[in-house]
Parts: sequence; structure tokens; C-alpha cells
Amino acid sequence: MKKSILFFSAALIILGLSAYSFMNWDTEETTTLETSVANKEIASTKPAIEKENRKVFDDFIYDVSPRFGSIKKEIVQNARSIDAFYDEEQLQKIETLKSVTVILVIDDKQSDIREIGYSNELNDAQLELLQSSDYGTNFIVRADYLEKNKETGDLEDSHSTPHLTIVPEKQATYFMGKETLKDYFRESSKESRVNVDPEKLQPAKVFFTVTKNGTIKNVYQDRLSGYPEVDKKMLELILNLPGTWEPAKNTKGKKVDQELVVSFGLMGC
Repeated sequence: MKKSILFFSAALIILGLSAYSFMNWDTEETTTLETSVANKEIASTKPAIEKENRKVFDDFIYDVSPRFGSIKKEIVQNARSIDAFYDEEQLQKIETLKSVTVILVIDDKQSDIREIGYSNELNDAQLELLQSSDYGTNFIVRADYLEKNKETGDLEDSHSTPHLTIVPEKQATYFMGKETLKDYFRESSKESRVNVDPEKLQPAKVFFTVTKNGTIKNVYQDRLSGYPEVDKKMLELILNLPGTWEPAKNTKGKKVDQELVVSFGLMGC
């Protein structure tokens, strides 16, 4: 009888130790698994946190176009008064016209090549200057005049300076359109714009010519953005631009070269 009791007690002890060991092993395995999962979650969220901290200035590309407002060569050739360069709203502001000056813009600066007149009608010298200008010519038609103050009714000195670029009758076009082209420059330059301060990013322009063969040449930058990596990237993107261009055409349908400008950075003139 004593042997039976002793044997039964030993069996209970062994069973208890086994149960304890199993429970302890299960707890350790669960703890290890939970720790592993937690570590994975931390690891997976870390890049996301870092990505959030790497801010990118998105309002970046604001145009791909001629240097100034487009005006067709045919309109310039046939112009006889400032009406060809001013819209009706601008013309309505002029109470007394004092002078009109046609100024060529060269290397992005107002040049000394200019002709002045004193009426709405263009004089012979102004007509000759305009009619001798070819595609890509940049110019200003500055009108100085008296304008009526809407609040006081008094006449005050004022002026308007439309900036214009002579363009072919059919301008060069990118095969997937301007908006796609702007998106390409915006998206492909993101890495170079990580943490760029928009308040310090200066307005910059990269010029390039679409040839009559649909290729790109004469790529250059006339002003810097203040961020060398951004400037370098923009030049690279234009030089390696994928896809094709439809060349510009003149009034006779003949293909001609056209210079375009990629404007980026903060809005500027």
C-alpha cells in the first residue's frame, strides 16, 4: 500500500513539472513572437517616418513656353499701331498717350536697340525694327500715358510694358503634350529637391531649341535657382528628354527652329 502511494506521488510530481515546463516554454515563445512582430512593425514604419521628414517643394515647374508672351510673326509684320500689342482693357486705360517705345530684349536685358514714337500709330523706324525681327526675338512695347484715377478722377502718370516673343505660326509641341512634359520635370527632379527651402529657391530658366528636325540643341541656363543640385538636374533632364517633338512651322508650312524656356523655382518674370 505504501509503495502504491509513493508511486502515485512521484507520478503527480513529474506531471506537475512537465505541465510547468510546457507553460513556461509557451510563454517564452509567445513573448519572443510578440517582440519579433513589434520589431518588424518598427522597422516597417521607420522608412515612412523618414520619408515624411524629407519634404519636397512641389510647386516647382510653372511653365514650358517661349520666353515672353507669344505673338505670331505675321501679326508683328502687319502691325501698324499699338493695338496689335495691347488688349482692349489696356487701351481703355489710356487717356492721353505720351510716348511709345519699341525695345529689343537681348540676353534677357533691355537693349539700346529701341525706337520711340509719340502716337498710337507706329512710325517708320518702329515698323522697320519690328519687321526686321525674326522668330525668337524678344521685345517690349512700352507705352507712357496719363490714366484717370478711379477714386479721385485725376489724371496720373502711368505706363504699360507688354513683353512679347515672336513665335512661328505653328509652335513646336511635345508628343505627349505640355502638361505631361511639366509632370516629367516635376517628378524626375524630386530627389534633387528634398528639403529645398521654397523661400530661398530663386526663379530660374533653362533655354533650349527644338530644331526643324525635332531634336534638342543649345541647352543653357541664364539664371540660377540658388540650389546647384536642382540646376544640374534640370539641365540633365532636358538633355536626356525622352520622346519626340513636332517641329514648329512658319506660314508656308515649312519646319523651323524654335527656342523654348523651362521656367522653375518661385514665380518670377
